[in-house]
Amino acid sequence: MDPKSFLKNKSICALPWTGFELEPSGDVKNCIISRNKLGNINHTKLQDILSGEANTTLKQDMLGDRKPANCEGCHLQEKARSDLHSISSRLYYHKEIASKIDLSMLDDINKFSLKHVDLRWTNSCNQACVYCNPEWSSKWSQELKQPIKSNKEARQEVKNFVFENIAQLENVYLAGGEPMLMKENKEFLELLKDKNPNCNIRVNTNLSTTQTGIFELLCDFQNVHWTVSVDTIEEEYEYIRHHGSWSDFLKNLDTISSLSHKISFNMLHFILNRTSIHDCVDLLKAKGFNDNSFIAGPLFRPYWWNMLNLPDHMITQVTDRLRERINNGATGYLKNSYENCLNYFVNTTWTKDIERFRKEINSMDKRRNIDSTKIFKKLFEELDA
Repeated sequence: MDPKSFLKNKSICALPWTGFELEPSGDVKNCIISRNKLGNINHTKLQDILSGEANTTLKQDMLGDRKPANCEGCHLQEKARSDLHSISSRLYYHKEIASKIDLSMLDDINKFSLKHVDLRWTNSCNQACVYCNPEWSSKWSQELKQPIKSNKEARQEVKNFVFENIAQLENVYLAGGEPMLMKENKEFLELLKDKNPNCNIRVNTNLSTTQTGIFELLCDFQNVHWTVSVDTIEEEYEYIRHHGSWSDFLKNLDTISSLSHKISFNMLHFILNRTSIHDCVDLLKAKGFNDNSFIAGPLFRPYWWNMLNLPDHMITQVTDRLRERINNGATGYLKNSYENCLNYFVNTTWTKDIERFRKEINSMDKRRNIDSTKIFKKLFEELDA
């Protein structure tokens, strides 16, 4: 495939030919926003999954410029905005992978050359964020007494494949769970530092723990992009990111800010941070981060946290605030984030269930011995008015 044909094809993505995402359950997907899994390492060897029918069919559709339903997330984002201030994962991997490979390999649906890995080895995590679940958080798993089984032998087979090809990797994404807590990441980064030190690394972290050896290894690399998960500030932060410490977060943020690494923030907008998400943005901007440091979006699930469960007059308050932030000069990714949230809150049909929200938060408060009505006092006052 020549570069012109590649760029004209709005369906094609390099990932099916060059990478994969591994989830704690053992599921393998093309990327985290893919709708469908390709297989599961607990039942099928990774290389057989990557050469299997699900992946080759996806490649055929892409080559025919038929937008696969599997990739709906990227296509919707690109339809909403055509400029690079709304860069989709597809376009991101155009830059990080496709620009560095021989595009002719994309003409053959049977070819695969590992250039990218998205590794989420286990659900190990030291926080139990309100919108998370046992699959992605060991703290949630402990709280609900729902253990997530993990097959060590299957993970070892993945490790062997990745480690054997580590020198040819162009892009790495480490996420979780919490990637700072996964021993596999320490082994991986030690080998990467030796064999491929200039590889691009992106790490999605809650930035709460830095004393596992993994943080120190990441600091030694040159091409690191820290994607930091944060939704609000202070006591609201510690409620939403249960077991988290706001002071530790700020301290660790200061540490990585002293490096010459890229830092951005992943944020979800939902009932509990309906107003305070803006306080968080303002605080981080005051620390020197610009508008292109923020990627925010509405929280869809679990549905009881969704903003659209609020009474209409409270949703209007939220949308008016978003319009105000846009009109007051937000730019780049931040502006696009506000616009995406606004579009969702205004144009989505939703069946309200605020009583389910109350039931779930009361149940969680009881388990955790916390009183949300004191932390989110204004929210509950408006709901009870």
